[in-house]
Amino acid sequence: MMYSAYYVISFVSKNLDTMKKHLVNAVIIILIFIITLASMILSVLLREGDLGISKGLGLFITYILVFGITAFSLSKFSSRIHPAAILITIAIPVLLLILPKALNSTLKFSLKLAPYYLSVALGMASGYLFAIREHQKFKLPMILAILPLIMAFGTYDLWVHKVEYGTWTGDVTDSTIIPFEFTDKQDVIINNEALKGKVVLFDFWFISCGPCWVKFPELQRLYEQYASEADVKIYAVNRPMRRDKPGELFTSIEEKGYSFPVLAGTQALMD
Repeated sequence: MMYSAYYVISFVSKNLDTMKKHLVNAVIIILIFIITLASMILSVLLREGDLGISKGLGLFITYILVFGITAFSLSKFSSRIHPAAILITIAIPVLLLILPKALNSTLKFSLKLAPYYLSVALGMASGYLFAIREHQKFKLPMILAILPLIMAFGTYDLWVHKVEYGTWTGDVTDSTIIPFEFTDKQDVIINNEALKGKVVLFDFWFISCGPCWVKFPELQRLYEQYASEADVKIYAVNRPMRRDKPGELFTSIEEKGYSFPVLAGTQALMD
């Protein structure tokens, strides 16, 4: 009888220890996920220029964030949790924020963001190498940091100019106007023929673009300045996103009190 009681107590004690271990590991995994997700949201804000920091510098900060999370998590918890599980936990929030943007973009837009994607990948690789190496832990991470660091010193702007305009300086020499067709709130078509002979400004934007909203007061000022000029047309051309609600491109502008006309466009037309 005493032996049976001892066996039961021993069995329960071992299971409690196992449950406690699994619970602690689960909490660690959740914390890594939350911290990574928060860091990736911050990196997206940096990438979009919402925090007043240059986008190039934002890429380097993104690299440091991902490197730090990966290196710390693996170094601190790989003895408790399998390294593959830690890497997957870090990769999930990264993919959650990157994949929708990549899948909903044209090749040209994806090329423009390629340095950002690469900075994230290099950050994870650097963190992994730092954690598993016993000697010269900083050597490879420092080498992999060269690209994000170069981007921080203006190279990213040159890359964007090359992708967007075909020149490293951003100067546009091709005056060809390609055929285009947009629609306004009443589904009226606005195309080359409708605007022939006029001076036209298309301000391209999407609803979740922070910098777009920052510049809208200036667009409104320009619109009011030239409202009486029949030969000058100013439009905000929306790039639809999958998460947009029907008609939100028009209502979101109206709710902010802006009166400049809004047109529905596509990423392909923006390119």
